[in-house]
Amino acid sequence: MLPCLLSAYRKRHSTETAILRVWSDIMMAADVQRVTLLAMLDLSAAFDCVDHTILLQRLQIGAGLTDVVLEWIASFLSERTQRNAYGGEVSSIQLVLFGVPQGSVLGPLLYVLYTAGLFDVVTCHRLHLTTAECTQRASQQRHRWRALPTSTTRWRPADCV
Repeated sequence: MLPCLLSAYRKRHSTETAILRVWSDIMMAADVQRVTLLAMLDLSAAFDCVDHTILLQRLQIGAGLTDVVLEWIASFLSERTQRNAYGGEVSSIQLVLFGVPQGSVLGPLLYVLYTAGLFDVVTCHRLHLTTAECTQRASQQRHRWRALPTSTTRWRPADCV
């Protein structure tokens, strides 16, 4: 169910193993005089951009979840609220329309399943994709004032092919 190149949330996989995989790929390409391109994405607020409707569709179609399990996850994502505090000021309570709960056990797994199609696109074009979760970055973000997400870009694998 999880993409095979995913380094996060797996036994014997870590940020270090992801970096070693990238380094190994670069060295192997250099040995046969191939050009190497390394693209890095900053996904520091990615958990906040997950569209609930798209996620539930991917869980149903891609992971085969149905009925009670899908309803439970929909309930887990719906009717969540948040407020922000900064410098002694507190915002009003706002409904959270996008994102998966950070700090939960299920949140990171839902995010990985939401983005799993990216691995298919990369594999289809014979590229390599290595990912690693960086929890330190997420914990730093909790202490910053930031606006609630108001929209998201709907990404589909078909858009990239």
